Amino acid sequence: MTAATYPEKAISYLYEVGMHGGIRRAADALGINPSVVSRQLSLLERSLQLPLLERRGRNVVLTEAGKLLADDYAQTSQRRKLLERQLRDMRHMRGGSVTLRVGQGIVEEVVNNVLKEFSVAWPGVFIDISSGDMQSTVDLIMRGEVDMAVGFGTAGPPGLKSHSFRRGPICAIVRPDHPIAGYSKISIAELTQHRLITMSENFGLQRYLSAIFKSEGQVLAPAYCCNLFSSALSLCQAGLGIAFMTEQAIPQVLRQQELRAIPLDHRIARESQSHLLRSADHRFTPAASYLWQLLCNFLYESEVKESASPGEMR
Repeated sequence: MTAATYPEKAISYLYEVGMHGGIRRAADALGINPSVVSRQLSLLERSLQLPLLERRGRNVVLTEAGKLLADDYAQTSQRRKLLERQLRDMRHMRGGSVTLRVGQGIVEEVVNNVLKEFSVAWPGVFIDISSGDMQSTVDLIMRGEVDMAVGFGTAGPPGLKSHSFRRGPICAIVRPDHPIAGYSKISIAELTQHRLITMSENFGLQRYLSAIFKSEGQVLAPAYCCNLFSSALSLCQAGLGIAFMTEQAIPQVLRQQELRAIPLDHRIARESQSHLLRSADHRFTPAASYLWQLLCNFLYESEVKESASPGEMR
């Protein structure tokens, strides 16, 4: 077998195993059955006549041969993505492109406060904007598929360049007729007496909530779990429970419908942060550098504004 005939799919599975530290975790990230990954890697080892994986405790790591294949795959993938982007820019006669990942709870703010200004300064640049949970965002940056991202979480992920900003207290979001709507703040013990609406564990917000309940020795037992903030807010609007997010994350149209944001009475909730993320070794184009700076300025100004005027939404 020559390098030109190496099975790329199997090597991509090997790369994912190295990234995630196990066959099952890699399969979950890829959305396929673990047996498929295991079978492909076994065939690859037999064809190369080299071991590619070894077990260390509970984790699976790559051998030296495995690392060589995975590194070559990562470099080749990055070159192809760059080529695809350049061809796409030529096809659409664009002045370059930037890929941006934004947490669901901050999309509206970024569009109105950052992308409007960016589009005036760089009208020919194509923006590929997507949204999703924190863990998926980190994975995409590590793979070189996203230039930069704004996420919400308990800490900036290791291995990435990040700037962190105070986001404001995490709040309980309720309708005006909810029993806690008149509170100035609410304890975790009080929250357990009501129906709660949470997000899946991959969301930075949910990791905050899990840490908060754990620190208070309380069990977080939600009535609903969502993978979209819009779903959580719809449930909240219907009077089916208490949703959670920062006050700024509530869309303007829902603010006008008089939803209440009640700060959680907990240190972790008050110290919640958003993170501006990028790969530590990824070089930016001038347009990407400008967008990065705009995001830094916006998040810093939001932090200053939140510190100067804390309080619930009215």
